[in-house]
Amino acid sequence: MISSGNDFAAAYFMLAVESGRLDEYAEDLAAIGRAFSENPDYMLLVTSPDIPASERAQAIDAAFGGKVNEHAVNFIKVLCKHKKINRLSECIKDFNALKKAAENRVTAYVYTAVPLSEEQEKRLKKTLEGKLDRTVKLKTVIDEKMIGGLRIEVDGKVIDGSIKRQLHDIKEVISG
Repeated sequence: MISSGNDFAAAYFMLAVESGRLDEYAEDLAAIGRAFSENPDYMLLVTSPDIPASERAQAIDAAFGGKVNEHAVNFIKVLCKHKKINRLSECIKDFNALKKAAENRVTAYVYTAVPLSEEQEKRLKKTLEGKLDRTVKLKTVIDEKMIGGLRIEVDGKVIDGSIKRQLHDIKEVISG
């Protein structure tokens, strides 16, 4: 789900789609995000009011020019110009959400007490894809608090088939 008011990510996404290079634009944006994460001082440089905007733009060109697509470089400059560069990670998240939706993909988080076998993962993936009519990427998480069964979270919805949940439901029925 795109954050309210994040037209910047939406605009960059539209450029990526129009160019037919969605994966490349996503990779370039991820690379920029990593660069900012690995170099926190760089964020201070591009947000500093003491440094003229033209010098900040030159610093962005020097850091990313020729390494990522031109639209990605311009995207960072626009965020700086509008004093939104501190929302870069949010923009990346929103861009990736738009990309997933466009590709009809979803990530399902599967919580289990024990690891699933490869065959179980394949069957679960196939079942979810059939129910959701989307391509599903499974991310399994071992939850040692679970007794057994599994809990699945997809797009904010929870399918709770855990033993703990089943016992809770039985308790509710018995206690009336």
